[in-house]
Amino acid sequence: MIPSKKRKLNKKEEEESEEEERIIFESESEEETENKEESEEEEEEEEEGERDEEEEEETIRFESESEEEKEEEEYLWRLSNIERAIKSFSSHSIPEHLHGREEKESEITNYIKERIKTQTSGSMYISGKPGTGKTATIQKIRKDLSLSKVRKCKQFFLNCMELKDKRQIYKEIGKTLELEDVERLDSDVISSALRKRNHMIIIFLDEIDQLMSTKSKSEQQIVFDIFGWTTIPNSHLVVVGIANALDMTEHIPLLDYIKCQPYLIHFQGYEADQISRIIKERLDSSAFTLVEDNAITLASRCIANNSSDVRVVLSILRKAVEDLKTKFEETRKISTVGVMLMNQICTQFLGDPQVNQIKSRTIHEKILLASLCQNQDRKEVVGSQVKKVRLPKNFYFVY
Repeated sequence: MIPSKKRKLNKKEEEESEEEERIIFESESEEETENKEESEEEEEEEEEGERDEEEEEETIRFESESEEEKEEEEYLWRLSNIERAIKSFSSHSIPEHLHGREEKESEITNYIKERIKTQTSGSMYISGKPGTGKTATIQKIRKDLSLSKVRKCKQFFLNCMELKDKRQIYKEIGKTLELEDVERLDSDVISSALRKRNHMIIIFLDEIDQLMSTKSKSEQQIVFDIFGWTTIPNSHLVVVGIANALDMTEHIPLLDYIKCQPYLIHFQGYEADQISRIIKERLDSSAFTLVEDNAITLASRCIANNSSDVRVVLSILRKAVEDLKTKFEETRKISTVGVMLMNQICTQFLGDPQVNQIKSRTIHEKILLASLCQNQDRKEVVGSQVKKVRLPKNFYFVY
């Protein structure tokens, strides 16, 4: 009996031991499972945190890149506006509207269109100081004539300053008339060719006074020939001469002999308000302010009181905006051309205004000023009243 009981006890102990082991195993398994789940959760949280950080960094980088792109786009936009303004101040840029020259443009256009309509010849002489819009007006008229529906005509434009030999003008006109052997052309050959023409031709000769720089008889003959061709019956020719001299045609008395009287048009110098309007119109291409109104007024008055040469004011504005561009490229900060900068540039281009006033006087006025300088200690000058307004170097002005 006793051995049997022992076996039962041993068996029971073994079962209890196995149960304990099973419980311990299950407990350890649960702990491992929990630990594993906790570890996995921690890993997931870490991964999620890393993803969040990456997404945040990417968002910040994207926003930073977007801001840089926007800044770069704005920089390039402003730079293109400045460059467009610089280009608009080129003296070769012909605007759609010529301020202060509307009447002259209309007068010249009507004269030419009437000649084309009636198929009759004629001549015109346009005079005026440099920079008064003569050439710009003619170029605009030529463009408008090409686009208009007036009867077909041929145009020829030549700047006489480009001629190495003054008699070369016969060759250039011969090319326009499609003549042969242009190297040996003279006035008689061209005259014969003009008698056979059936279509209108308009010859624009800029700086025509260059053909008479010495006023010799041979040079007078060239200008006489050109204007004289318009008196040939059925020549269908219109000659438009452009020059600075007011009285050039008066130095060719033979024109009166052949009853050739060119239609005369004189361009006066620009006034300050006209110059101001020209500047503002060219600045209209810019989307933001580049030149302050006070600076424009200053430049306009300086030129109006000096030479009225609009080409000079265009050069002044071009230089001012170029300086603005250089500063913008260096700092990337936009600024405007103010009065101080404009005054500096005007002084660079024009010099001292009082000295320029003296330089602009005629030779007789300069001689009188020089004599007054020599006689400044005398109390009176015979034949004149002297009002003592002191100029540089002790000059006095005569009223």
